[in-house]
Amino acid sequence: MIRIKEISAQERATLEEMKKNHPVYTPRMRAHAVLLCESGFDVQEIAEIFGVCRQSAATWLRGWTKHGICALLDKPRSGRPRKVVA
Repeated sequence: MIRIKEISAQERATLEEMKKNHPVYTPRMRAHAVLLCESGFDVQEIAEIFGVCRQSAATWLRGWTKHGICALLDKPRSGRPRKVVA
């Protein structure tokens, strides 16, 4: 079971801002997942809310625990960028 320790006020504000205003959907979703986990939702519930497998949700939360906000962002990928941004 993955638990997020209490988030500081500054981290919470950053996550809320990211959840509302990040230009890309996936970091918004991951920030929201961290906030849900901190408020008491378990990994399976978070996975069901976002329509992903449990392992994906657990990876987001473990990344937050180890690396903070940087873990919620997408890594650069090779190849041509997508034409349509979600």
